[in-house]
Amino acid sequence: MSVLAIDIGNSRVGLNVFTLGKAADPAVRLLHEELDAQLAGTLQTLWHKAQSASEVEDDGAPQIVISSVVPDLTSRVEAVARGTLLEKPRVIGRDFRVPLKTMLRDESTVGQDRLLGALCAHVNTDKACVIIHAGSALVVDCIDEEGVFRGGAIAPGLMMAAKALCAYTAQLPAVSLTPPDDAQPFGRYTQEAINLGLYVGARGAVRELVERFATALGNWPHIVATGGDAINLLQEAGYVDSFIPDLVLQGAALTWEHHRKQD
Repeated sequence: MSVLAIDIGNSRVGLNVFTLGKAADPAVRLLHEELDAQLAGTLQTLWHKAQSASEVEDDGAPQIVISSVVPDLTSRVEAVARGTLLEKPRVIGRDFRVPLKTMLRDESTVGQDRLLGALCAHVNTDKACVIIHAGSALVVDCIDEEGVFRGGAIAPGLMMAAKALCAYTAQLPAVSLTPPDDAQPFGRYTQEAINLGLYVGARGAVRELVERFATALGNWPHIVATGGDAINLLQEAGYVDSFIPDLVLQGAALTWEHHRKQD
């Protein structure tokens, strides 16, 4: 059965069609401000694709599943899906849970995107993993060899940190995010210094967290990175094993497959 998976993040909404947990094409990603103009048409296009895939597989009608970290947008996207496709989406965390054991003190506070990313990483590797989400926030999580989500760390993402520097100082300017030139060790003017501080600071934080988690696990885990800033931030880091842009979306599709088989 095919599923149209929707990931509502803090900056963008990702959408893709998965069949048996796999996607044939890259995800479509819409900025929040683009939703009014583009969401309905994108849903229609992907829904036709899901229907065609389900007909090929001959295993029932496709479904819609939503993962969201923006509650105010969840009902909005649901309403557009109902009105455009005449289908009722299922929402992860409300209608069913991510099939992961955790060591969290309070599971109600964890973002579904973090659990879905961990699930997808572990299913694809069958190993202990550290998952780096480099987006609006910089999140570094850990799942152990037994598939238990241990938790992680949350820090401001690159753009959030850059905006905070501008907003909470008298003279620091807004900057466009540009990876620093590794051949130039010093920031020679303010914008260059800010970019150097943001990128090197984030890379250092990620590296220390990976080492911290590896020590706790007793072995070096598989490192997975995702999110809009993952490539620019970590491509040259040397320790990331996999860059998976659609990690959360695939995790949503895998979660749907799990619960479909349980019904």
